[in-house]
Amino acid sequence: MIQNQVMKKGKLKSLVASARKAAKKDIELSIISELNEVAEKLGQDSKKVKKKIAKGARKLAKQLSKALKIDKTAVKSEVAAGSVVTPELEEASVS
Repeated sequence: MIQNQVMKKGKLKSLVASARKAAKKDIELSIISELNEVAEKLGQDSKKVKKKIAKGARKLAKQLSKALKIDKTAVKSEVAAGSVVTPELEEASVS
């Protein structure tokens, strides 16, 4: 079966939003891990410091992901190649 290369605008927006969300989570986790490592080296290994680091990382990741430009043609090609799990594919694999 040949997949139609024309993608609806709503589906493309959804894929871009999910790519941005994944990038945000990746940024947040990397910031948290690096800052926790530095805090441990400096002897600031407390629950309160870790909570502040997580909160700051969340805010920074949100700002960075908003400024991030997602290449729509790359998203289309990844969907065509099947490397991106779309909501329809995810539901089908769960069933």
